Amino acid sequence: ELSALRSRYIGGESIAGTRLVPLPPRATEMVDRITDLDRKKGNALRRYYSEMTRVLGESRRVIKPGKAAIFVVGSSTMRGIDTQTHLCLGEIGQTVGLDLVGIGRRALDRDRRMMPARTAPGRRSQIEERMHEEYVIAFVKPAGKEV
Repeated sequence: ELSALRSRYIGGESIAGTRLVPLPPRATEMVDRITDLDRKKGNALRRYYSEMTRVLGESRRVIKPGKAAIFVVGSSTMRGIDTQTHLCLGEIGQTVGLDLVGIGRRALDRDRRMMPARTAPGRRSQIEERMHEEYVIAFVKPAGKEV
């Protein structure tokens, strides 16, 4: 049951039945780099960016001209490569017609997040390696562009 639910999550592992869309250069390059190392992970990243293209496009459709859409994302490390999620989503937002206002980095307090990092010395897990910051991406729908 959980497996079936996970298959519907944005960026799930399987691309079966997923409508993939063309991606802008940075996202395409990132997907290609990951795919060269691990096809399954590359497919998951391609699915994530495709689905987020639709999310950002729908955001553009529903917000009023001159109003903002704010997204908070973390980046992922796949096969030792930072996927630069914030930069890729910034570019994707621009391709669907949003103006990128800016991307801010916010440090996460290791003791105040839902999944606190281990305090014991030793090996750090992948989740601990990447969950020390998040990015706030601000878009605005250009004025006079009602959909």
